[in-house]
Amino acid sequence: MRWLAIACIAAALGCGSDDAEPTRSTPPSAGSGAARADRCEGGQTSCYCPDGQLSGTQICDARGQRSACQCNVTGSAEQGVTSMPTEVCPQLPGGATCAAKSFVSPQLPASVLFVVDRSGSMACNAPPVQTVESCNLDPKRVDPNQPSRWEITTSALDETFGSLMGSTASVGLSMFSTDGFCGVDSTPSVGLDAVSPRQFSALSEAMHSADPAGATPIVGAVISAYRHLHQELHAAGNRFVVLITDGEESCGTAGDELNLADLSAARARLLQVEVQKARMANIRTFVVGTPGSEGARAFLSELAFQGGTARAPGCVHGASDARTGDCHFDLTTSQDFAGVLGNTLGRIGSEARGCEFQTPGGGAGESLNVQVRSGTGRPSCLPVAANGCGVGEGFSYSRRADGAIDYGRVVLCGTSCELVKSDPTAVVDIILGCPMLQ
Repeated sequence: MRWLAIACIAAALGCGSDDAEPTRSTPPSAGSGAARADRCEGGQTSCYCPDGQLSGTQICDARGQRSACQCNVTGSAEQGVTSMPTEVCPQLPGGATCAAKSFVSPQLPASVLFVVDRSGSMACNAPPVQTVESCNLDPKRVDPNQPSRWEITTSALDETFGSLMGSTASVGLSMFSTDGFCGVDSTPSVGLDAVSPRQFSALSEAMHSADPAGATPIVGAVISAYRHLHQELHAAGNRFVVLITDGEESCGTAGDELNLADLSAARARLLQVEVQKARMANIRTFVVGTPGSEGARAFLSELAFQGGTARAPGCVHGASDARTGDCHFDLTTSQDFAGVLGNTLGRIGSEARGCEFQTPGGGAGESLNVQVRSGTGRPSCLPVAANGCGVGEGFSYSRRADGAIDYGRVVLCGTSCELVKSDPTAVVDIILGCPMLQ
């Protein structure tokens, strides 16, 4: 089923699933009845947890806002606890004499939906072969012997898809626009699945067979991706949307790039409503801004920040200047677009492969340690990164959408993460009952 960008925004408001062409309309104002429809009613409802199960709870508060999904993994996690660990890392205070229990932590799977801009400007050469200004005047490549932005993106994604083969990640692909105007599809071009040789071929063929055309319905495409991951698919584990775009939102709900008020309202809805709902459904949003997206830096940076993937704790977001912001992966100043895009997608793919592990949950913060065993070697305990993985090594607790610590999940940081992902014999153990290693 193919929808215009407005249909994807309307989908978040509860559109039906019939194939009728949607009617165009302007988005609701902040005080309209349609906007109030987003407010919840009633008390406690069920919600989806990081393992993809409908086992959490949310509370509707007095303001009509839902709390973050509260997940209790203790019941299932205790099945992995043994009375005595095979070996405790020697760094622990008291060593084997403390009352240690070992939990062989299952790695949480990942579902990654790539949302790729195939608008007309992607047919241009990348800088420095062709300037952004030249492309904006006439979106055609100036040097047919040099690759287009689309061809460079296709090649980089081929490498990324290949790097995810055999991992715990399921990968899918969605593109926009789909009709040479402002169209987005309600389902991905390639559905989510483990990256087997067959899935890799489907992903690669979809990219190689597509040609750039049309406008840039970023808002509609991203909302459609959220809806597919959560409402339609209930994808398991950690869920990611990876947006790659070379431009600014140019469709909104009216399909008119000159209707600035409509474009602004569409962007505001994504940032203020839809991203928040996605975070509560355990969906995070990576954002890659390629050459041509200079004028959308503030929007793309805020989308990455609100989407839970800010590149650094102190990154710039919320700026009034549309060209200011760096929480996303901003490739607009690169003179080696192909190389930098490949490295960027490699970093995103590496994170999506996952360094997040389940724990027995509860409030075991002061008596929980994380150790890593490789093959037959001795285990080594990791220190806690008190300020999070962005600035430390070791491990950090995950955080829920409301910012509170989630004791049910830990994330390995830095070199510890890279070691586990690169070593197929590595085993992560959660050690309970011993004082936390500082």
